[in-house]
Amino acid sequence: MAEETEKPRSKLYAFESILRKLPEISVPKRHVSFKEKFFWTILALVLFFVMAQIPLYGIPKGFGVSELLGQLRFVFASQTGTLMELGIGPIVTAGIIMQLLVGSKIINLDLSDSQDRAVFTSSQKLLAILMAIFEGTMLVLAGRYGVKLTSLAGIAIVAQLTLGGIIVIYLDEIVSKYGFGSGVSLFIAGGVAMTVFWQTFNLRTGAIPVFIRDVMAGENPLSAFFAPGPVNMMGVVGVILIFLVVVYLESVRVEVPVTLAKYGGMRGRYPIKFLYTSNIPVILAMTIFANIRLFSSLVGAQWLSNFVHPPNGVWDVVANPLRILIYGILLISLSVAFGLMWIYMTGMSPKDIAQQLDESGMTIPGYRKDPKVLEAVIGKYLIPATILGSLAVALISLGADMLGTPGSGTGILLTVGIIYSLYEQMAREQLAEMFPAVRRLFGE
Repeated sequence: MAEETEKPRSKLYAFESILRKLPEISVPKRHVSFKEKFFWTILALVLFFVMAQIPLYGIPKGFGVSELLGQLRFVFASQTGTLMELGIGPIVTAGIIMQLLVGSKIINLDLSDSQDRAVFTSSQKLLAILMAIFEGTMLVLAGRYGVKLTSLAGIAIVAQLTLGGIIVIYLDEIVSKYGFGSGVSLFIAGGVAMTVFWQTFNLRTGAIPVFIRDVMAGENPLSAFFAPGPVNMMGVVGVILIFLVVVYLESVRVEVPVTLAKYGGMRGRYPIKFLYTSNIPVILAMTIFANIRLFSSLVGAQWLSNFVHPPNGVWDVVANPLRILIYGILLISLSVAFGLMWIYMTGMSPKDIAQQLDESGMTIPGYRKDPKVLEAVIGKYLIPATILGSLAVALISLGADMLGTPGSGTGILLTVGIIYSLYEQMAREQLAEMFPAVRRLFGE
């Protein structure tokens, strides 16, 4: 009997002694109030902004650090030449690798088991630290900070980049446990919001002040919509359009009718959002693009990097239609593929949802109580929602980049979704603070 219940342990348990030595932010043992969550969220964001202004020590004086990620830097909360050069890249890359290894059963971990989940989390953290060291080393070896760096200066820069990566890892952990949302989402939204505000309202070069000056000078106001430069009024219009479209799509859902047998056949509805995987597919696709750019800079294959660089406004589309077409095909294909892969790797597939409904005593009217039948019915809604939702976020991202939105199209897409999600979470928290009995409904 003992042999039947005993399950094989993952090979990662061999590193358990190392994993246990990693510092960890403890899980709160009490309810964290709204004010406390707000404080930790703001503190983490302020620390992130401060680190994004601290230049790397050891770069030769007068050496201009080139832009490696281009517009992709907004997606990874990266700031060129600072402690935040790597941004959230190591965390996201480590997360993708671990999810792929667990999802493909290469690593045998059951994420519903508390011990396995703890090993998974610690392993992902260790891998993120190793990725920070690796990416920092690759940047130095690729000559990003000068080809004549001394060995000591190179080591110092790698150490600073690694330190920045580690701080981001723990800030993310603090926000996830004591704040609102996740640190990764918060840093993306904060970086993009700052860029949008600066490029839109900067008195000297901002799109709106330039537009007002053109109108007051009697010039054609339409010229401000297509003016060359970092951003123009077309980009500002793009931001507004994306905001409206994403907010609308966030509210679109299909409600599958269900009945609860243990409550006398009470009827209810199981909602499936159109954006079922949210913006995850685009984040994963951009992670692949960023690593391709890093690799191409290391081996000197600039042509490869060009095909994974987002369009930068209308004029870029006109000048490079073939490159933009290839980029669009890659973005859409990867987003849809990652969307489908994600639901099967994270317990969001039709089979997983059907199992949850069955264990909760729910059935779909008109169908017999069988998990296989539930899976087939749920799949009719969930798979199309995954494909169409992934396609939609990819097209929104591509369209916004083609309009030249400040903060990049993908950055704006992610930020709107993140802000909407934060708003919902903060509204729930405030409701729970006002009416403590409601907290039980949220599982707290």
